[in-house]
Order: sequence, then C-alpha cells, then structure tokens
Amino acid sequence: MSRTTTHPLRAELRRGVGLPAGAATLAALLFAMYDRADGWLTGWTDTTDMLRSAGVIVGAPLAAAAACWQGGRERRRGTEELLATVSRARLRRTLLAAAPTVLWPVVGYLLTAAVCLAATWQYASDVGGPYASMLAADATAIGSLAALGFLVGRLVPWRLAPPLVALAVFSVDPYIANQDSPIAWLSPGKEHVYAWDRPVWWFGPVSMVWMAGLAAAALLAYATRRRARALALAPLAAAATAAVLIVQTGEGVWRPDPASAALVCDDGAPRVCASRTHGRMLPDASAALAGLSAKLRAIPNAPTRIVESRGDGHRARRTDATLFGWDYYFRRNRIVEPEMFAANAALDATAPPCPGVSDKERYNDLSEAVAEWLAPMPRPEPPIGQDAPGYTRALAKLKAMPDAERTRWLGGYFAAVRSCHPERVTAL
Repeated sequence: MSRTTTHPLRAELRRGVGLPAGAATLAALLFAMYDRADGWLTGWTDTTDMLRSAGVIVGAPLAAAAACWQGGRERRRGTEELLATVSRARLRRTLLAAAPTVLWPVVGYLLTAAVCLAATWQYASDVGGPYASMLAADATAIGSLAALGFLVGRLVPWRLAPPLVALAVFSVDPYIANQDSPIAWLSPGKEHVYAWDRPVWWFGPVSMVWMAGLAAAALLAYATRRRARALALAPLAAAATAAVLIVQTGEGVWRPDPASAALVCDDGAPRVCASRTHGRMLPDASAALAGLSAKLRAIPNAPTRIVESRGDGHRARRTDATLFGWDYYFRRNRIVEPEMFAANAALDATAPPCPGVSDKERYNDLSEAVAEWLAPMPRPEPPIGQDAPGYTRALAKLKAMPDAERTRWLGGYFAAVRSCHPERVTAL
C-alpha cells in the first residue's frame, strides 16, 4: 500500500497557536464590530472604516502577539540546533513556522468582514459597494504585522515579548494615524470623514505593497544566507516607493464619488435633500423636519431647501440651509434625535456663514432667537435676563408678535442674512 504524505504547510496549519489565534481574532473582531454596530450599519464606507479600525486595533495586536509566541517555539523547546541540521532551507523553515499565525488571523479578519458586509447590505444605499481592495489591504497589514511579530519571537528569547509586541502594535499604529500630516495615511487604521468618498483605485494595492514589503524585507534579511541578504533590498525599495506615493497624495487617497454625493430630495416645501449614500435616511429626516418646514414655508425669503452638507469644501446654494453630520442623529438609518436634528437645521437656516459681520453679538442673539422659535432646542430656555439677555429679549419679543407682523419681520430677516447683510435686519 502506498502511503500519502501530508504537506508540511498543512501539518503546520493544524498545530501550534495559529488556529486558536485565528479563532480568537474572529471572536474579538465580531464582538468589537457588534458593540459598535450602530456606528457603521449605514453604508459601505462606514463599514469599511470600522473594519479597518477594528482590524488594526483589535486583530493586529492579537495576531502579532500569537506570532511572537510561535516564533519562540523552537527556542523554548531547545530544538534550534536540531532543526538547523535538516536539509530544508532556513527561509523555507521560517515561512512554514510563521504560516499558522500569519494566515489564520487573516482568515479570521476576512470572515468578520464577510459577516459585516452581509449585515450592511440591507442598510446601504443603491450606489457604491464593498471596497474589496481596502479589505485586502487590511488583511495584508494584519498578516504583515504578524510576520514581524514572529521575527521578534525568533530574535528575543523572552516570555514577556508577546504582550510587549501586542502593546507596541496597539500603540504605534494609532499614534501614526493621529499625526496631523500626510504620514498618517501610512497607517492601515487611518479613518477619513465623508461617507460619500471612495478610495482611489490604487490605494488598496499600494497599501498592500507598503506593509507586505516591510514584512518581506525583514523575513529575507533574517532567513537568507549572508551573501543573499541583498535580496531584502527589493521589497524594501518597493515598500519605500509605496510609502512615498501614499504620503505625497495624502488626503487625496479618498475622493468624493459624484454618484454617492449627488442629492436626492423629497417633494416638500422647502425640500429636504440627502446625499444619495444617505438616501435611506430621507423619510425619517423629512418627518423630523416637518414642523420646521411648515414654519419656513410661510416666510418670504426663507431657505427653499434643507440639504445635507458635504462639509468638504463643496459650496451649497445661497438659498439652501445645510446640516452636516446626519450620521450623528441616525442609527441604522432611523432617526434617534429628531428634536436636535430639527433644532440644528434651524440654526443653520438662520445663521448662514457670513465673513466680516460687524456686530457679531447682535447677529448671534437674533439668529439663535429665530432658530429657537422655528425649532426649539430640546433643553430648557435660559432664564430671562441671564446668560444671554439679548437672545432672551429677542425670543420673547418674537413670540409676542402677531402672526402677520412676525412673518413680515422674519421675511426681512431672511432677506438680510441670506445676502450676508445682517446689519439690515430691523430691530425687534
């Protein structure tokens, strides 16, 4: 009878801490994503960002610590000299030993991504889709950090090395990501702001080259013979080239997607408009703004649209009232703070940005009083004569006006402020 031999890689994948490390990575990532589900179950970009953060902050330290422990296996067993006598090349032995703690955590991350993307499907808009290249880049980053952790375990004969490696990975990447410079984009966990952005086509592949190049260079420098160590310069040069490209591009690695940023509007007056990526929020947004819309509809010169602000330098129409950060008021595309949502929309409607206002105190008092009448903040009003006396006096007079007189005054107010001439507003 012929005997079948098990491939060395298959044997390595079945033993050691690799498989438990992958299971721990999967469990930890699923828990982290579940705990923050309300923050990302809105669209593909939010899910991608949260997966990137969880992968680097939770998954990568676990993977690197497990790989570091795996790297010290032969030293702990006292089998280093014995393994050195086998015919298999040192690079091959190193790759086989590192494979379980590199590959299984990557599998755990990819399974987490698959679960989260499946959950996002019912909440995402009809534009865009999963950013597969970014998820592949994150998986590569986890595997690369695990490979580097493995090498630390090979080189540092200390049982406390694995937790220290985990702490280093946990600390260093967020430190890079929080830098106020383009170097922050070298971090696999760097988040961006706008839900209607998409990565440039090359960002994912180049990020993979950046992280994988560092790991490959370190592995070659450690595991090849002295005469062949110059081979490590090739992946190191590739990593450096990728890093330069990312840093030079900076925030430009994410760019607005016109299809996702396009507005979809209801049929009301004034019309309520959301970016297409947040189109499923529109029914709840319209309902929350119904009271504000009814008041604005009766006022001459009032805004004709209440629009989700892009906040990325895009200029809205002068007749629009804009509101940034719709995600803050919504959970899974359902509104959770309708009163605050309406109150902040009223504040923007009554106080459009106007540079060079001469009497800012009077402008602020009047705009806040008008906003409070349009859509009250969900908090008690400050007592008359205290905190902001100009505001409270203006609000009291506005409430006491007959309806027709108040409508005329508000029409003049909006005509003045929407043209950035608040000094023309008549006194209450």
